[in-house]
Amino acid sequence: MADTEWDKDPDIADQTVNYFVRGAKTLWKLSVSEHPRLVSAGIALVVAEILGLGVPLIFKEIVDRLTQQGMAMSTLLIILMSLMLVLRLASVAIRRFVQEPLFLKAVIRLENEWPVMAHKKLLELSTGYHDRENTGRKIAKVNKGVERLVAMVADTFWMLLPALAYIGINLIVLFCIDWRFALMLVLPIGVYVWLNLKCYSRFYSVWERFEERKEHSVGLFCQSIVNVRTVQAYVREVSEGSTHQAVRAEMHDIDIEASIRLQRYFFAMEAVIAIGFTATIAAGFYFVTLGWTTVGTVAYVFATGSVMLQSLWGVVQVYTRMLRYLVAAERMHKLLLEEPDVCSPDDASVPRQVHGTIAFKKVTHHYPGRNAPVLKALDFTIEPGEMVAFVGKSGAGKSTIVNLLARVSDPAEGAVCLDDTDIRNFNRNWYRARCACVPQDVEVFEGTIRHNVVYGCPDVSERLVTQAIQASCLEETLADTKRFPLGIDTQVGERGVRLSGGERQRVGIARAYVALLSGARVLILDEATASLDSASERVVQTFIDKLREERDITIIAIAHRLSTIKRADRIIVLDEGHISEIGDHRKLIADNGIYAQLVALQQLEA
Repeated sequence: MADTEWDKDPDIADQTVNYFVRGAKTLWKLSVSEHPRLVSAGIALVVAEILGLGVPLIFKEIVDRLTQQGMAMSTLLIILMSLMLVLRLASVAIRRFVQEPLFLKAVIRLENEWPVMAHKKLLELSTGYHDRENTGRKIAKVNKGVERLVAMVADTFWMLLPALAYIGINLIVLFCIDWRFALMLVLPIGVYVWLNLKCYSRFYSVWERFEERKEHSVGLFCQSIVNVRTVQAYVREVSEGSTHQAVRAEMHDIDIEASIRLQRYFFAMEAVIAIGFTATIAAGFYFVTLGWTTVGTVAYVFATGSVMLQSLWGVVQVYTRMLRYLVAAERMHKLLLEEPDVCSPDDASVPRQVHGTIAFKKVTHHYPGRNAPVLKALDFTIEPGEMVAFVGKSGAGKSTIVNLLARVSDPAEGAVCLDDTDIRNFNRNWYRARCACVPQDVEVFEGTIRHNVVYGCPDVSERLVTQAIQASCLEETLADTKRFPLGIDTQVGERGVRLSGGERQRVGIARAYVALLSGARVLILDEATASLDSASERVVQTFIDKLREERDITIIAIAHRLSTIKRADRIIVLDEGHISEIGDHRKLIADNGIYAQLVALQQLEA
């Protein structure tokens, strides 16, 4: 790493103090559920430190009486020694039985709560965020963030707060006993703190880069494992390993360079403290000869000063670690503050009755990084119970229409309306529950076929599950007892690995049918039959026709295989974000436009 990156002279007050403040704010905001326990633990800590302070004060009194009065082993001495013991035990008891249990309960609860918070947030965020962020990086961000946050809390209550409490309380007491000693200790401590601020303010950006490379490393690892079949098929094992190794090597170089440079600062800090403390003790003995102070006071300064300096070194170590922790913690905090692109307004409504009229009103939409909009002032209406199909070349905007209808995203301009009400005014989850969707690539979860079929409606009756199995042709699939010995309760493996593409598609159709039986009014078919054979396709088509007749369901279909939409009420042909043609199959064939060309390419009968 270039020296210039390390040797920049940052604004110490502006940067390093801000790091501490940001760290404190981050911890405070993320630990709101445990504030009572953490505050109580902090109070108990202060009480314990105050009681513990009585030990060196009594020791000072004993030394002064022995040196000034020649006090022998008297009743007073026994009383003072006993009081030292009682105060010490009381301090330890408060730490062990009050402060630490409160703290441990809070940490354990937060350690369990934070991953749940992150998981919930990730599930709430729009698909656009997940498209932008690598899966491995997201996992690394959460895992490392939780790990670092727990470490920050632990270091704060195990080392930082006890050290700061001890130093602060002892300096106050020392000012009351002899202000000269207090000033002599404050000076090297001040220089020590200044060196720390100067040192570590330089390292935040370095650790930030280190954590970014670590996330990148995890992302590469996860990507290669998830796509292992492709890696092996194209003999890219060595190449993928080399790429990962290069990133890890960069991390290694950053870590080594930072550690070496830190040692230089550590030497300077320890030298300042050693010189300052030695000078303070020497001055103390000189003051004794002049009669300005007592031997007991010097003994008190020596005892408490040594512990203060050890505590100060502990603060430095904590600061070093927390600077690294803060990077990962802030990245997770930023994730938790991420707002979804699609959300419900505070006054979101839930209509009592839904007729099901869907309208696109001057809808324009574009994606980040693309200059031209994918949809341009799109305007159309779909009546309840109508089947409307969208066709067009790749990139014409078909999938975007599906995303807007399902409210995966919101239009940049214009409005998508349900019964003349902008769907953005509805409760998001309520609206999404009104739409059943069968995508081209059905996502199957680890578990049983039953679990996947009833995924959106887990409390549905067995009768409806049976109907869904029949309607989706899964009944024929489950008849193979060798592959599915437990029938619908057979495990499908991770991501449905035990199912073929067509079988996963049937699971998706069954899942959508259960949703329709449970209250959904709109069925969105996004290349839903793309992976089915002709026989299964005919069964699904029959199911769609029956569904339309019996349940007055609005069906919106995106189809590349045009045979599936020949019986649609209307077919809307998209071309570069515009509606170029609209009508039923026969009319569009007669118009001899884009649709007729697509039909000819697929050799369909007009």
